[in-house]
Amino acid sequence: MVKKLEKIAREAISSKKYKAGTKEVMKSIKGTKLLIISESMEQKLREKLEAQASSSNVPLYYFRGSSLQLARLCGVPYRVSAVSLKTGNIEDINDILSEKE
Repeated sequence: MVKKLEKIAREAISSKKYKAGTKEVMKSIKGTKLLIISESMEQKLREKLEAQASSSNVPLYYFRGSSLQLARLCGVPYRVSAVSLKTGNIEDINDILSEKE
C-alpha cells in the first residue's frame, strides 16, 4: 500500500501538481484529490486541516510516520507535515483510503 501512495505522490510531484507544507495546503485545498497528513503534525493544525478538508470534501490520509518520513516518501529534501495532491488516479486513491486501518 505504501508503494501505491509513493507512486501517486511522486507522479503529482514530478508533474508539479501538489502543495507541500501546512500553510501552502491550507491556501490551496480546493481541487485537491488527496490530503496526506503526517503523525508529527501539531494537534491544532491537524484539526484545522481536517475541518477545511471535510468542508471541501477532500479525502484525508493519515500517514503513519514523521514529517521526515513523509518527505522521503515524496522525494523532497525538507520536512513535510502535510501534502495535498492535485492529481492522481481515483481508483488508486480509493485503494489507499480503503486499506487504512
